[in-house]
Amino acid sequence: MMRLAVRALLVFSAGLLVACATGPSADKPREVNTRSLPQGASAATQADSPLAAEVLKAVNTSRATRGTAPLSTDAALQRAAAVHAADMQLRNFYGHHNPDGQGPRERVLAVSPDFKGSVAENIQVVEGASYAAMSDAQLAAELVGKWAASPQHRRNMQSPDFTRSGIGIARSGQKIIAVQVFSAP
Repeated sequence: MMRLAVRALLVFSAGLLVACATGPSADKPREVNTRSLPQGASAATQADSPLAAEVLKAVNTSRATRGTAPLSTDAALQRAAAVHAADMQLRNFYGHHNPDGQGPRERVLAVSPDFKGSVAENIQVVEGASYAAMSDAQLAAELVGKWAASPQHRRNMQSPDFTRSGIGIARSGQKIIAVQVFSAP
């Protein structure tokens, strides 16, 4: 009797999984824009921030402790990261994909259509008077320290496969959003 109940439960569960995988979104993939970045965020983007330079310096210091070559700055990655940070601030969301479904790779392709490498992204939001009062070097150390405490973020920062990076920063009052995009050729 128990085996029959377990078997019925498994069949029922499998039916639920199939039902969840079907429908309009499974049948027809959503078209994600790889030709342009969100306009409002593009206009609000801060080009080169002192904090972004400090974050890159802190990440490269961390890489050096493991014998990994420093990351170089890449203009396309810089633009993609900066626009994503501004987009999260303007549209009040947090994630690797914006509300339109555009993710790190799509953003890089929107800036550099011939891009062929791999992409990874670290994002972080910190908020509060203590963060807002920190110097850029202190805040960069805090941001990089938080990424280093996360296995996936640390892997992105330390990977010798990644050789280029772009960092975007958005600030609004006491809220600071940081985005770092990594790429391998």
